[in-house]
Amino acid sequence: MKSKVLQKIDQNRAETIRLLQQLVAAPSVTGHEATCADVCQSQLGKLGLKLDRWEPNENELRKHPAYNDVIKFPPLEYPLTYSNRPIIVGVLKGKSKGRSIILNGHMDVVSPEPVSEWKHRPWGGEVEADKLYGRGALDMKGGIAASMMAVQAILECGVELQGDVLVECVIEEEVGVGNGTLASLLRGYRADACIVTEPSGLRIERGMRGGLYFRITVQGKSFHGVEKWKGKDAIELGLKVYNELRSMEVTLSALESHPLFRNVPISIPVTPDKIRAGTSKGMIAPDCTIEGYFETLPGKTIEEWERIFRECISGIAKRDPWLAQNPPKVEFTEKYAPYETPATDLFVKTMEASYTSVLGTNPEVGGANGGCDASLRANYGHSSTVVFGPTGSNWHGTDEFVSIDSVVNCEKIIATALLDWCGLV
Repeated sequence: MKSKVLQKIDQNRAETIRLLQQLVAAPSVTGHEATCADVCQSQLGKLGLKLDRWEPNENELRKHPAYNDVIKFPPLEYPLTYSNRPIIVGVLKGKSKGRSIILNGHMDVVSPEPVSEWKHRPWGGEVEADKLYGRGALDMKGGIAASMMAVQAILECGVELQGDVLVECVIEEEVGVGNGTLASLLRGYRADACIVTEPSGLRIERGMRGGLYFRITVQGKSFHGVEKWKGKDAIELGLKVYNELRSMEVTLSALESHPLFRNVPISIPVTPDKIRAGTSKGMIAPDCTIEGYFETLPGKTIEEWERIFRECISGIAKRDPWLAQNPPKVEFTEKYAPYETPATDLFVKTMEASYTSVLGTNPEVGGANGGCDASLRANYGHSSTVVFGPTGSNWHGTDEFVSIDSVVNCEKIIATALLDWCGLV
């Protein structure tokens, strides 16, 4: 039966390409996911899955500790509403009480700007050899297509599974990591296992970093530059905090480690990505704001990592007389917790066996180096969770592309895992 399903996936290669092109051709920059949701709903409907389409309830989301408040801390031009931003879940109901699984993918993508720098049209889905180009082709519509086509091949072969398969197409991963998946979790969608089909390069990632997006505000005292000695320059103070962040990265990376991330050169990246200061020409800056990511490792809770970060910033304040009296304000505008699924977990073993069965080699197993919705499914949905998806390049950059061969191989490995995990009738 497995060989029949794999053969069907090869026969459906052209259909995989067409579906992925349809997904890429539906622009879905975070906040504008509805058109892509229509494509997902249509495809899952054709497969005969039981469909659920709804818009998240902000009030319900706010009650959960994992909610990232994109209303309070909005990015530029972010729509402060969940209106016309649907989530789509398709359920293939199992025939008995077999093990269940969720195939999770986010529909939203980052902006393609600057479009002028693209050689290929961002929403074109153009194919050259093994590469399919477009914004979101790799991150992560290739994974969504692989999930849907894996289920399609199983159905077209007349296979009936014992356990449920849920295909979950969510919003708001690129901004407010996890909010869409959180909405699905709160709606009651849970399963024994979960594959988040983020682009992993066909690597089985059984754990993930955590992350805190920080905002540090340093207060100075504004005064005219001709009498600057009467003020306190917030830019100068901000540079002290910036240097402390650089030292924090070095110190924590020397102290903290994890087996899943043993090969990365920096185990605890601290990355300031925005610095803002100054209001008027010739005036000392009254305040300085530094924002960026503090990326963590499994093994500690996100609350423990938050405490470590705050203690490091408090350290610089204690060493500076002005900052001791005017301590920097630390806020976290986005959080996602690390997780680790044990190497001995049955679903991890199922994924490893499926990979070997399809490709004939042992898979590379490690940890996801960036944050994604897997955190929600593992930590709050209590699913055995892995990140596993296709390969490509330039995600979030110009001329993003996904390898078509890798999408097809991803389909095959997912389909094989579904057969083994959910069980045949």
